[in-house]
Amino acid sequence: MATKNQHFVPRVYIKSWETQVETKKEPQKQFVGVYRFNDGDTVGDGCTREVILWKPHLYTISFRQLYLAQKCPRVYSYFTEMVYDSMIHNSPKPVYGKLGYSTIKTKKSIRKHLHEIDDWDFYYEDGTTARKQSILNRFNDMRCYLIEDSFSSTFESRWDSIKETFIDEVKKARPLQGQHGERIISEQAAKDMMEFFFMMYCRSPQFDPMGTYSWMENLLKQTFKGMNAEVDEMMDAVWFTELYRMFFKNSGGFYHTALAKTVDNCQMILFEAYPTAGSFITSDNPAFRHISVVESQNLNGFYFPIDPKHLIFIARGEDNINRIDYRMANEELVKKFNRIIASHKTNTIIANTKYSQSFM
Repeated sequence: MATKNQHFVPRVYIKSWETQVETKKEPQKQFVGVYRFNDGDTVGDGCTREVILWKPHLYTISFRQLYLAQKCPRVYSYFTEMVYDSMIHNSPKPVYGKLGYSTIKTKKSIRKHLHEIDDWDFYYEDGTTARKQSILNRFNDMRCYLIEDSFSSTFESRWDSIKETFIDEVKKARPLQGQHGERIISEQAAKDMMEFFFMMYCRSPQFDPMGTYSWMENLLKQTFKGMNAEVDEMMDAVWFTELYRMFFKNSGGFYHTALAKTVDNCQMILFEAYPTAGSFITSDNPAFRHISVVESQNLNGFYFPIDPKHLIFIARGEDNINRIDYRMANEELVKKFNRIIASHKTNTIIANTKYSQSFM
């Protein structure tokens, strides 16, 4: 069950970076955790994965966001059920609603008029008036955790299996004749990994597909000056709708469109760090697109460190999605990738070593 502290980087993903750590305040006390580096830190601070990379109610949809629920049928149905249950179990006795000539008692009638709920009047069964504001206040405290729960059930519960299967199949597959490290794995293993990558990409609070969101937000704030809170609310609605489409639609939106195009036009490369090459880091923005005009073109693409020893790089390619290139990374390349990962963080780098000089 979802809670108010919602991790935008899943704890099950961060687990791979766990090791024996210590805090800056109590270096003599070791415990299982990860090292966190904020801006300018050269020494990491040990912490457990439970206390980092979350925001309160990040994916929660509140009853006050009914304008959003109308675009998300399952959320709308959820609130319909909750309102119905609250009305029939109202204390000291059940209530019903009225709107004009409409009497609102059944789930069907609640669904029909839910978007107008602020205009309802409420009555007890004997016809006496109930206190409208106290009832509305109770409704406004309702929250829907459908998106947060869907992250857990659809993706996070499967991550260990997805990662282990992908790495195992790549390592065991026979290299193709005449190719360096390319090999064929099952389409399911490849697609599962690609789906998880785009889920991570979309769920980040920094999600800004090809700059579209930031462009839209800037345009709205210039157009509606002094209405930043309203614009922020509109942008949240756009993002929530995108996340809803990910789970409950089969097409449309960034997730499904990007996934389909990537499957057709891109290739995954699995990099594994040599035993003496150090470790890959990750961050509070672990799945990202990197484009730099000053770097060699072959470093431009999508990045996703999947554990301290493995990183997936997604680049343009004409081959099937299950044709994977497998390469080893020396210390120089690991540090180069780590600098790119660090450049795309929002605030925090996560590592399994205490000193940044060991991975940068």
